[in-house]
Amino acid sequence: MAAEILLADDENTFRETFAKVLREEGMPVTAVGSGTEAMNAFKKKNYAVAILDIQMPGIDGIRVLREIMKLRPETRVIMITAFGTVEMAVEAIKLGACDYVVKPVMFEDILAKIRQQLEYLKLQQENKELKRELQGRFDIKQIIGFSPGIQQVFEIIRKVAKTKSNVLITGESGTGKELVARAIHSLGSKNDSPFVAVNCSAIPESLLESELFGHKKGSFTSAIEDKKGLFESANDGTLFLDEIGHMPLSCQVKLLRTVEQRQVLPVGSTEPVDINLRIIAATNRNIFEDIKVGRFREDLYYRVNVVGIHLPPLRDRKEDIPLLVEYFIKKHNFEMGKHCIGVSDEVMNIFMNCEWKGNIRELQNVIERAMIFAEDKVIKASDLGLITSGGISLGEKSENLQISVSSYEKEHIYQVLDKYNWDKAEAAKALGIGLSSLYRKIDELEIKINKQRKKLTA
Repeated sequence: MAAEILLADDENTFRETFAKVLREEGMPVTAVGSGTEAMNAFKKKNYAVAILDIQMPGIDGIRVLREIMKLRPETRVIMITAFGTVEMAVEAIKLGACDYVVKPVMFEDILAKIRQQLEYLKLQQENKELKRELQGRFDIKQIIGFSPGIQQVFEIIRKVAKTKSNVLITGESGTGKELVARAIHSLGSKNDSPFVAVNCSAIPESLLESELFGHKKGSFTSAIEDKKGLFESANDGTLFLDEIGHMPLSCQVKLLRTVEQRQVLPVGSTEPVDINLRIIAATNRNIFEDIKVGRFREDLYYRVNVVGIHLPPLRDRKEDIPLLVEYFIKKHNFEMGKHCIGVSDEVMNIFMNCEWKGNIRELQNVIERAMIFAEDKVIKASDLGLITSGGISLGEKSENLQISVSSYEKEHIYQVLDKYNWDKAEAAKALGIGLSSLYRKIDELEIKINKQRKKLTA
């Protein structure tokens, strides 16, 4: 069954004629003449697209829009406005409407907008069905993706989790190495045993040996009592040695002996302690270069690298970005008590063209920061970081021509508006465009007023 449309306009001739046009186009439509009728109709039935006249007797289109956004925010709403109320239409966009048309309405124009919104809803539904189908196949313990590189990682995780073999995880910072380590542990037969993680680069060299292997009372000045090391704490489970490439050579020698003999010798002790655990190590360094220059022992490398897993950087698995964005938005919605439903097309384009030198960790931080400052349910480009002096968020520089042109256009219009103290009529004259075109650009480019400056100059 075709998606149904709600048309609310108090002009009888337009309403009846356009309803007929919609039906001839194969689009079921309910046509009403007031805001009250529109609200009653919407409470009885779900409509895919609602077309609302802003100015109607009694309950106006803005109030109907607010009610629709409460009842069914996924509905695509197109506002109809007179030339003099374009500013109200821009406000409607902020409240959740997806587009607007200015009277006199051209049927082909509004039909094109309706088809665009129906196609958007179709794609949204297809995405939901695809995600349901892929649920469980494309994520393992919060590792998310369906790119070939990450699927290969999933396959290795599933296989190695069934064994007790040591694992070395390589990859740039922020790619999720600890998540992989925890996934291996969680999917293994000893998942109820300890998982102990230690960052080898975060512990001073003088303390690292004691932290890993433990010490006996009196073995050094501050050793006022016996201490069990992390190897013993992780016994029968998993010890995750993050940033093993930063481990000093003196500790590497003792680690090698521990791995080979399955025993630890606490500092100051002559009696070894038997251990039985899996070691998962990780590094963001070029381990082969470290071996070549003598910073890392080759024999230790082969002991910890029984199974190797390399995590691809985010720039090499960009097809996973939409899934990651959705995951982080849901995560931060829960943590912040927010109700964000996604990002704008412009933001997704920016994300897809970023280099992401900080990888997934950087993406998560950008989304978290944007959700803190976002005023709407959809994250817009202006909510991102990387703010220019004019207050416009341009995202990262991109080789994509369309994004670069839009960024320049946005900044230029902002500067002209700021120059004329946000007098839109004067700004439109200076820009050489009509006032309605300026309003449309403000809407399309998501340009927000610099309230602080306007207050100072008022």
